[in-house]
Amino acid sequence: MKKLTWKKKKYDDLTFWMAEIKSTGWQFSIEQIAKGEYQAYIYYGHGEDYPIAPIVFYDLKEAQDFCNKWLHDTIINLNKWI
Repeated sequence: MKKLTWKKKKYDDLTFWMAEIKSTGWQFSIEQIAKGEYQAYIYYGHGEDYPIAPIVFYDLKEAQDFCNKWLHDTIINLNKWI
């Protein structure tokens, strides 16, 4: 399974990790909401989009694994339709 490449970004009081698949418009974001707690978001498109799957996790690894698995499962299931 191919995994997303995460880039850490930090602003004044916000730390998050971002992964994008630009050719298709998928965007994955993991925000640190408290010490040791992270929330994952999956977006489609760019700009003022609404998250498809906001889910709270307790550590960064779980959030990254969720996004990787979600992407992999979505591709596999969409290919079953062809």
